[in-house]
Order: sequence, then C-alpha cells, then structure tokens
Amino acid sequence: MPRVFINFRGRDQPGFAALLDRDLSEAFGRDAVFLSSRSIRPGDDFVTQIHDSLRSCVALLAVIGPDWLRHSRPDPNDDWVRREIAEAFAQGLRVVPILVEDATLPPADQLPDDIAALVRCQYLRVHHRNIDHDLARVRSEVAAIIAAPIAPGDGAEAPADEVRVFDVAASACRVGVVSGSIRHVRFADIWVNSENTDMEMSRTSESTISGIIRYFGAERDSIGVVTEDVIPRALAAVVGARRPVAPCQAFVTTSGALARSHGVRHLIHVASVSGAPGAGFQQVPRIAGCVANALAAAERLAAAEPEVRSILLPLLGTGDGGGGLRATVTAMVGAVRAHLVATPDTALNMVYLLGYSNRERRVLLDELGSTGRPVPA
Repeated sequence: MPRVFINFRGRDQPGFAALLDRDLSEAFGRDAVFLSSRSIRPGDDFVTQIHDSLRSCVALLAVIGPDWLRHSRPDPNDDWVRREIAEAFAQGLRVVPILVEDATLPPADQLPDDIAALVRCQYLRVHHRNIDHDLARVRSEVAAIIAAPIAPGDGAEAPADEVRVFDVAASACRVGVVSGSIRHVRFADIWVNSENTDMEMSRTSESTISGIIRYFGAERDSIGVVTEDVIPRALAAVVGARRPVAPCQAFVTTSGALARSHGVRHLIHVASVSGAPGAGFQQVPRIAGCVANALAAAERLAAAEPEVRSILLPLLGTGDGGGGLRATVTAMVGAVRAHLVATPDTALNMVYLLGYSNRERRVLLDELGSTGRPVPA
C-alpha cells in the first residue's frame, strides 16, 4: 500500500520524479511509493488506481520544475497534476512541493482555487549540484512524515496474489488465508466489516476496513468524489435507533458500488469494538461471538441465494480496537472451526480470513497449519 504519492508533469522534469521514486523506493520499499509511470500496470483503470493510491497515502510530493505552470492544461478535467493535488488537499494529505533546480512556487493568482494552498506549503529543493544532500533531506523528511522504518518488515502489506487453503473440520467448506489489502479482493460474495458498537463508519479518507468499504461502496463521480454515501445510509436504516448495539451483534446491508467493482453481494457489519469517552476503542471481550454471528448471517444469505457461497473476514478488533494479534487469530479460527463442525450442511464453500500484513498472514498460517490440513487452492 503506497504511503507517498509522487505528482509530476510529464513535460516538466519527469527525470527528477523518476529519481525521487528510485531513491524513496530503495529506502522504504517500492510498494510504499506511488509513481504513475511505474505503479500503474498495463490494462489498469488509471483513474481508479490514482484515487485508490491517494486514499492510502499520507503525503503527496509535487515535483515542480521551471516550466511547471506553462505546461498546465487548459481543461481542468484533463489536468491530472492539478486533480491529484486538489484531491490530496481535499483528503487532508501533507502536500510537499519539490522545487527542481531553480524553480519557484507559482504565484497564487495563477493557480486555480482548489490548489491555491500550494503556495503556502513549505517546499524542499532538489538541485543537480547538491543532489546527494538534497535527496537525503527528502528521505529524512518523508521518513518523519510517514513514520516508517527504512526497511519494511512484518508490518508491511503482504503480497496480494497469494491465497492458501485449509481443511479445518472435514467439511466441504474450506478456510482460506487471503494476503494483502481488502482493496484487492474480488472473489468473495460477502465482506465482513469490523465496526464499533455505535455502528458509525470511518471516514472515507481513513485506511481502515470500514473506511475502505464506505468509499468503494459509495457512488462516485468521474474523478472519484463521493456523490452518494450508500453504505452508512443503509446501515443506519437497518440499525435504526438501537445505538449503541450489543457487542458481537451483526447487521446485513447492501454492498452498494462494491457489487460492480469487487463482486461483493452483501456486507455484514459486526460490532467488534466498543468505545468509551476518554478511553478510545477496545476490542469486545468475545471476538469469537462476532465470528459466530457473522457466519450465522452468512448462512441465512447463502440459503436464500444460491450465488452466495463465500465470505471474507478481516481480523476483527486488531486495529483501533487494539486486540492482540495471536489471541484474535486463535479465537477467530476456533470460531470458524466450531461453526463448520456444528453446521455440517453449510451452504458456504469458502471462509476467507484476511491477513493484511506479513505478520498477520504468518500468524494465520501458523494457526491454521496447527489446527487444519493444507489443501490445493
């Protein structure tokens, strides 16, 4: 998942943008840095890739050369440099101008209103005469901004193309470990959303499961701006005035635009964390109950719809809820196994568990390896 977005004009110092990308990628890992010419693969929807990447980033580096303003496009909808900067400001990202050679910040009166704040952002300079020193300064500032170690380890996002499958209860329904971000999953019929007992979803700018589901479930315009906040509205209609809800309670809603983009047919929102004034959020005591209720709701959906056969569960309450990773994994795998043993005629054929980071994936594989049997995917 990228943390730093490099914004540049193809006709104004693209070589310095590529140099920044190479230097920062060596320091923080290629996946931590987004550069459109490298990060967007052939055949990708570049609009979706740009907006998805901006949502996961905490900083945008705007590479500005001497001809930056002269090469701006007259049609604002066709000026992706402007659109990326405007979106970064709208999402609250830290925007850092990178002035190349002797370039200066453009005058405020020559900038559109949605990026006029650029002139008030403290810049860094990269000059060929001091290139090593200047790049080291950029690295240092980026490290402070993203609070990331130089060598990503267990906390780094796991590869998104790996699924390991296990038999845990001699059941026709298998258990799979899905690696990486939920944004890449397009094969599960039901997604489970780890929610708080107030059933108040994260903002779309937050990189939580709740925030990702809210954003991708929303209707958006051609540049990715939310025009209809579908999922919170649907959740509020189902929950009604019953707030806060009981811990572990589960609610089914539409998947909104996720049906088109990710093939998700239903969402199940489960109350896996509870909040208290001044204390923040905490994982609910019986996380296994959350899994049991989510799977029970999934069985009802699968019984009613033959097309519904799989469910994806993230690790519940381990983010803002602060739940211990290994204890959560043990509880969740145990709850899945108990459900399959108690439901021999299950209508589900796959329960996926999401391991976002390398560490989460490893703990999931260790737990399933000790309680189940690997089978071909």
